Amino acid sequence: MKKYLLVFWAGILLLAACQPGASQIVVQDAWARPAGAGENGAVFLRITNAWPDDDALLAASSQVAAAVEIHRSSMQDGVMSMTPQERVELPSGQEVVFAPGGLHIMLVDLQQDLKVGDTFEVTLHFENLPPQTVTVTVREP
Repeated sequence: MKKYLLVFWAGILLLAACQPGASQIVVQDAWARPAGAGENGAVFLRITNAWPDDDALLAASSQVAAAVEIHRSSMQDGVMSMTPQERVELPSGQEVVFAPGGLHIMLVDLQQDLKVGDTFEVTLHFENLPPQTVTVTVREP
């Protein structure tokens, strides 16, 4: 009987290890600048796709803002502009950086002040892998 239980639990653990999960996406250094309620804010971070397949970030959500969007800032003819992104490709084994002046997660109409030292959660929604919630720390750039 013990042998069958051992085989059963080993099989369960093997199946669990083969399932795609949030641990396949590694998010590091998630931070936001201070901002006041009613203003817009931005989240910056690094995402590494450790999964053997390509994936894409499709959306983000958070309780701290009325809306959350993914944008890319760029300079064209001396004018900085932001373009909404419907998806951000996450190639297998590579890191994608969300940083000032480039990709960022826009927090539209903040529902609370974001003060240095505060933390809040943002959930990242991917094309193939399950959503992953990350803790963002408010800090000066």
